[in-house]
Amino acid sequence: MISVNVRGVAFECVDEGHGDPPFVFIHGWCCDHTFWQPQIDGLKGDHRCLAINLRGRGGSSAVPPYDTTTAADDVAAIMEARGIGPAIIAGHSLGGLVALLLNDRRPELVRGIVLGDSPLTAAGGGGLQGASEAVAAAGSMEPMRNMIETFFVEDTPHDIRTHALNTMLSCPAEVAAGMVSNGEVFVQRLEELIKEADKKPLMAVWGATPLGDPERLREMTMFVRQEPVAGAGHFFELEQPQVTNALLRAFVDDVLRDPRSALSGTPAAGDR
Repeated sequence: MISVNVRGVAFECVDEGHGDPPFVFIHGWCCDHTFWQPQIDGLKGDHRCLAINLRGRGGSSAVPPYDTTTAADDVAAIMEARGIGPAIIAGHSLGGLVALLLNDRRPELVRGIVLGDSPLTAAGGGGLQGASEAVAAAGSMEPMRNMIETFFVEDTPHDIRTHALNTMLSCPAEVAAGMVSNGEVFVQRLEELIKEADKKPLMAVWGATPLGDPERLREMTMFVRQEPVAGAGHFFELEQPQVTNALLRAFVDDVLRDPRSALSGTPAAGDR
């Protein structure tokens, strides 16, 4: 683990491996970098992998604000501080929404985007704001326990279920509520953000019960690659790490072959 100090905050990060294109991994709501650890371990032999603990998560300083727009700007600052970019931005759950905002605000840092079972339906329908208010009112993540339980499937291993539940429920209420406090931006702009992301290589990976509508996503886009992970719940990257790693490697091939990379000024594989 390393510490990166940007924007007045000390961020705990993992920065391992070598190779292009690099990956930047963004964890989901109330999670931390460990939820992407199997991908770091599996890909670092061929790709540089940066995984970030957002404000108030893991060993990163709990300095408000915690919202997704701030998180996108934090990721950009960390990437610049570490000399990484453009990169494939892989965001799990809420991290996928952060990836969309990063692409909107700093497109030159983004070469491709992976949405890992991101809550597109809730975000577009205003559900994030309701979750923020419930957590703030309760002073804990306890109101979200039943929702988190729906993230698991019958085959979810007990240790993964325990790790996810304990990690999410232990998140301080101020941090948890703050992370979803600016949900209105997705109510207003989600389709626009997705269409902008679709101008680059874009992949959506879904668990058994997707937190978005794959058919609706297809209607909004022209090029998105959508991949279901059979037998896995919301934490597919932990439940089916080899499958997830294979999908990410296949997506690298998409990125390297995409002619839009050259058109946008992003170096193509043959130019490196």
